[in-house]
Amino acid sequence: MTTAVPKSSVKRRGVLRGIGAGGLAAAVAVFAKGSPAQAANWNCCSLDYVPPNISMSTCLAASHYVWTCTFGTVGPIYRCQCCERKRPDGTYNASAGKCTCTSNC
Repeated sequence: MTTAVPKSSVKRRGVLRGIGAGGLAAAVAVFAKGSPAQAANWNCCSLDYVPPNISMSTCLAASHYVWTCTFGTVGPIYRCQCCERKRPDGTYNASAGKCTCTSNC
């Protein structure tokens, strides 16, 4: 079952994609708070748990949130499916990702 993600999670992913690793390092220096999101990206997924710690099939078999993203502009271009597995309380406890080359492979 795919469920909607709270707006705060969607905003976090947008911010992570926008500021990149350098911006995350600066934010950590300013706010001095650690979290799984500091790892930023696995390819283009912005997963909570990086690297992914479960298989895509395991994630999809549980309560989850799934999205796709694309990365690469010079050379190969990849399309990724990203998944975060949810606990019954709605928090995430694992991540999965799978990427496939779609162009210039």
